[in-house]
Amino acid sequence: MAAPKGLLGLPSFLAGVAALFWVFQGAALTGFLKWWCVGPRNDVEAALRFLKAFFRYRVVRLGDRMPCTDRKLVYLANHRGWADFFVDMFVTGARAVPLSRRAVGMAFPAFTSSLLCIRSILLFNRAGVRDTEKFNRWLDEELSQGPQNSLLVYPEGTRSQKHESLPLKRGMLRYAHTRQLPVQVVITAGKEQVLNERRRSMHFGRTLVTGCSEVLESKNYADFEQFMTAVQALWDETWAKVHSASPDGLPELVPSFLTMHYTPAQLAAESLALAAWAAVLAAICSLAGFTALAVAVLPGGALLLAALALWTGTQLQLGSLQLERSHRFAAFEAEAAAGSLGSPAAPPGREVARLLPRLWQLPW
Repeated sequence: MAAPKGLLGLPSFLAGVAALFWVFQGAALTGFLKWWCVGPRNDVEAALRFLKAFFRYRVVRLGDRMPCTDRKLVYLANHRGWADFFVDMFVTGARAVPLSRRAVGMAFPAFTSSLLCIRSILLFNRAGVRDTEKFNRWLDEELSQGPQNSLLVYPEGTRSQKHESLPLKRGMLRYAHTRQLPVQVVITAGKEQVLNERRRSMHFGRTLVTGCSEVLESKNYADFEQFMTAVQALWDETWAKVHSASPDGLPELVPSFLTMHYTPAQLAAESLALAAWAAVLAAICSLAGFTALAVAVLPGGALLLAALALWTGTQLQLGSLQLERSHRFAAFEAEAAAGSLGSPAAPPGREVARLLPRLWQLPW
């Protein structure tokens, strides 16, 4: 069933991927990104708000702690999927530079080119890091030149959608320790429900739960192993709290964004990247339009296009409807597993009569 289900949800998934791929062009066309303004602005914030409006997701905060914004530090986030990019940057107020593999830049060149122009992303070749100290010096240099001087990393090292965390890798934690940078764990549950490349699914209107740990001072640990143990314990504690929390009644997280002062060279480079990829987008849209016209004149072509449009529209609508159903269905399953929906010894007919009113409450 996995393959047909993934195929049925393909239109909504591709719409989500397109929004992510063309995020800066979408933000510019919808007015989120004020590309005509030469004064202070934050183009990363504009792109993130465009994606938040597109996916219509909400982030609620567990506890009183917020991502630390008054000092240079390393944010440690959980790695779930492609949605990590925009959700974690939004949660941290785009105050940190995400450290990503070079393959990300190759897969999503439209938005990474704009981020590179304003020095708001760092791309590296993970397989090519042989001289650790040289790599660390490169990080120091890049962070000293960019508008953001904090770092956003994923210490699990790889994407995982398991119900438990992966053991933390040492690389970036050792960097934080050698540079005496404080670290803060920022865990967000449910990111893979927004955009999931493994299941080829996308949903609108998800509510995500974010929890932040206390800021851990690496300078207080002379020994790296002790620091590593403390980080792992803090990570496990935050992970458990966030993933066991219900979003009901939690306050919405309102991040604090910086006002950036981009240089004329940065603005010129970004404008060029925006225009170049906008031209590519226009060419793709034109090609798609001509292809649709060519198909429409074929026998049965108009019917095929209508079916395709209906399929796409239905899947996009289902992306909105499945949210509340999933939350209520999870509660329904938990109640059923606990045996509170009826006695196991009850006759099947009576058991069905008990279940039908509860099933009716689910927004199928």
